[in-house]
Amino acid sequence: MQRQEDPRLLTGRGQYLADVSLPGQLYAAFVRSPVAHARISEIDASPAVGLPGVHLVWTGADVAGFCDGVEGTFNVDGCFSTFMPILATDVVRYVGEPVAVVVAESRALAEDAAELVSVDFDELPVVLDPLAAREGGPVANEQLSDNIGLRGGATFGDVDAAFKDAHRVVEATYYTGRVAALPMETRGCIASYDWTSQDLRFWTSSQVPHYVRYCLTAYLGFPEHRVEVLTPDTGGGFGQKAHLHPEELLVALLAREVGSPVSWVEDRRENLMAATHAHEQFVTIAYALDEQANIAAVRTHALGDGGAYHSLPWSMAVEPWCAATVTPTGAYDAPAAAYIYEATATNKSPVGAYRGVGYMAGTLAREVLADEAARACGMSPFEFRRQNVVKDFPWVNPQGVSFDEGSWLETINMLEKMVDYPAFLARQSEAREQGRYLGLGLSVFVESSGESTAMSFAHGLGDLYHDTATVRMDPNGCATVTIGLTTQGQGNRTTMAQVAADMLGIPYENVTVRAGESTSYAYGSGTLGSRGAVVAGGAVSRAGYVLREKIMAVSAKMLEASPEDIVLEDGFARVAGVPDAVVSVADVCTAIYFDNTVWSDGFDPTMEATAAYDPARPMFSNGGHAMIVEVDPFTGFVTVEKVFSVEDSGTVINPDIVDGQIRGGVVQGIGAALFERLVYDSDGQLQTTTLLDYQVPTMDVSPPFEIAHLCSPSAHTAYGIKGMGESGLIAAPAAVLNAVNDALVPFNAVIRELPVAPDRVFNAIKKSGGYQNASSSS
Repeated sequence: MQRQEDPRLLTGRGQYLADVSLPGQLYAAFVRSPVAHARISEIDASPAVGLPGVHLVWTGADVAGFCDGVEGTFNVDGCFSTFMPILATDVVRYVGEPVAVVVAESRALAEDAAELVSVDFDELPVVLDPLAAREGGPVANEQLSDNIGLRGGATFGDVDAAFKDAHRVVEATYYTGRVAALPMETRGCIASYDWTSQDLRFWTSSQVPHYVRYCLTAYLGFPEHRVEVLTPDTGGGFGQKAHLHPEELLVALLAREVGSPVSWVEDRRENLMAATHAHEQFVTIAYALDEQANIAAVRTHALGDGGAYHSLPWSMAVEPWCAATVTPTGAYDAPAAAYIYEATATNKSPVGAYRGVGYMAGTLAREVLADEAARACGMSPFEFRRQNVVKDFPWVNPQGVSFDEGSWLETINMLEKMVDYPAFLARQSEAREQGRYLGLGLSVFVESSGESTAMSFAHGLGDLYHDTATVRMDPNGCATVTIGLTTQGQGNRTTMAQVAADMLGIPYENVTVRAGESTSYAYGSGTLGSRGAVVAGGAVSRAGYVLREKIMAVSAKMLEASPEDIVLEDGFARVAGVPDAVVSVADVCTAIYFDNTVWSDGFDPTMEATAAYDPARPMFSNGGHAMIVEVDPFTGFVTVEKVFSVEDSGTVINPDIVDGQIRGGVVQGIGAALFERLVYDSDGQLQTTTLLDYQVPTMDVSPPFEIAHLCSPSAHTAYGIKGMGESGLIAAPAAVLNAVNDALVPFNAVIRELPVAPDRVFNAIKKSGGYQNASSSS
C-alpha cells in the first residue's frame, strides 16, 4: 500500500506549525543566556519596552507569580528532582537558558527588541565534565549539591562468583558522544486565549499533546476542559518533541496576558543550543566468560551527562537508566547481571529523549564488547554470538523479565548468510594486500516495543499507558478513524487505515484516518517507544470489531444466513460456500441507518465505537545489522559500503513503511557513529550552532541496503504486531564501530568513542604504533 499521506505532503500541501496564521497574531522571541553559569545581577528591559510594535516584555520576576518552575523527576530509585524555571530568575545554568521574552507584531521586530534587553551577570564556575562532576568540586545546579541527579543499581544472581571463577574477563568503557535529535521542523507553539469563555487553543509541534494539555492545567491552572491542544503536520520529532518545554508554558501565559494569539517558532541555532540534547554517556561493561566462551555474568556501569536540569517527563534517567537496566544482557543467555546507573548535572542544555534513548548506548557497549570478546577468544563475531544467544522461548532474563518469543538465533544466521562471511573474509584479505582496509561490523538487538503499562511495570517503573480510537461508519460504507497518536512522518494514517479496512472488510481507500489532530478527540499516551502500530492498532481493532459484529449480524439477516457464516472482504459480505449470496457493505450500512426491518430485537444502530487498548504483556522486537565499511588510514575517513538489516517486528502491516523506518533509523545511527557531535568549549559555549558545524548524514553518505524480515508474532497484540520504530538507531552505531575496529585490526588500533571522526581514527592508529603494525601484519 502506498502511503496516503504522501501526495499532500510531497506536493507542499501540508500545514505545519509555522503555516498557522491567526487574526491578530503576535510573535515571541526569547532572550537567552550567553553564559553557561552565572548569577543575574540586573536586567534592563526598558529599551525593548519602548520600541514601537512591542506589546510585552517579561523577565523571570514577571513569570514567577504564575509558575515558580516545573519539577523534573523519574520514578526510579535514586532520582533527585530539580525545578526548572520557565524564565531564569536568579541564576542561569546553561548557554541558551531563557532569561526574558519579547512579544511584538512581527518575528523580526521581536528579535530586534530582544537584542535591546540588557542583562548583567556575575559568572560562576562552569561544570562540563560529567566524570569530574560526580567527584565533587563546583556545583552545576545548587539544587543538586553533589551534582548527582541520579544514582542507583541492582544485582541479579551471583555476579561476584561468576567473575571470580571466570576463565576470561573482557571489559571496556565506551563513550557515546553528545548529539541532537535535530527534527527538520524545529520546536514551536501558538496559543490563542478567549477571555470571554476562558478557552485556550494551543497549537504545538508535539509527540505528546495530551501530556502538554495536562501540564497547562497542572502548572498554570487553565481549566482542563477549556484547553484544546491541536497538532498540525509535524516535521519530525525523534523524541525531542516528546517533552514539555518551558517555552510552551510561557507562550500560553503570554497569549492570556496580551489578549492576542502568540506564536513562537525557534530557529536552528536555538534548536541546537536550547532544545534537549541526547546520548552522552560513559558505559563501562564487563563479561565474565567461562572456558567455552559462554557469558556467565555481565556488569554494567552507565554514567550520563544530564545537563543542567531534569527535562520533563523523562529526566536525566532517560539515558543511563535505560542503558544499564534495560539492555545489560540483550539477546544473550547470561544467568547473572549487575548494573549501576548515574547521571550528573553539568552546565549544558538538559538531556532528553531521542529515538532509542539509552538503548543505543547500552547496545553499543554490549555489542562492541561482544566483538572484542570474540577476538580475544579467537572466534568470529557470528560464532561468539551464536554461542551465547538465547535459543529457546519463553525465556526469563536475570531481572525476571519474560520474553515470550523471538528469532534471535535466526537473526544471527540470516545476517551471516546475507553478508556471505567467507567471501567477505577473502575480499578483506585481498584488499589489505592492496593497502585498502575493509571491516565488517555486527550488532544484534532486542527492543522493548509497544510502550505500555505492562512494559513499564516489567522494568520497575509503574507508569500507566493507554490509548483510545474511535471508528465511525457512514451510510455509504466508508469509515472515519480517529486515533490519539500524532504522526511525525511514520505513516500512521496509512497503517491504521489498513488495520481498519481489514477489520471492517472494506477497501483501504474507503477509510479516512484523523491522527491526533486535537485533544478533543481520541486520547493518546504519546507517539513514542515504538508503540504506534501496536497500541493504536489495538485500539482501532477493538473499536472496529464492535462495528464488524453489527455488519455481520445485519448482513446475515439480509442474506438469511447465520452470522458465523458471513465473510467480510473487499467491500462485500458473503455467505461462505454460497457464491451468489452477497451484499455490499455499503448496502448493509445503509440498511442499518435507514431500514429497521433488518434489525434484530434489541439491535443498537449506533455505527460509531470507541475503545481503549493497552497490551496485557510486554513484547519485544528483535533483529540485527551488519555493515561493511572502508577506512582510509591516511585521511581517517570512514565510508559505509553496505548495510545488511534483519528485522523481526511480528506481523508487518506495511512492508514499505517498515523498510523506510529501518533505513531512516540506520542512517541516523550512521550519523551518530561517524558525524554528529555537539561540542562545548571550556567556558560552556556551544561551538556547533549551525548545520555547517553540526554535521548530519545526507544522501551522499547513505549506503545501499539489503533488508530481510523474520516473523515471530506476539500472542498478545492485534494481528501479532510488534513495534520497530527505534531499532535502526538503537543498533546501527555499534555495527559501524565494530566494522571500523575490524578494519583497524592490522594496526592493532581500537576505538571506543563516538563519533568515529577522522581525528579519532588517525589518533588511534598513531597511538597503536601506526603503519608498522599494518606492514608486519600484511
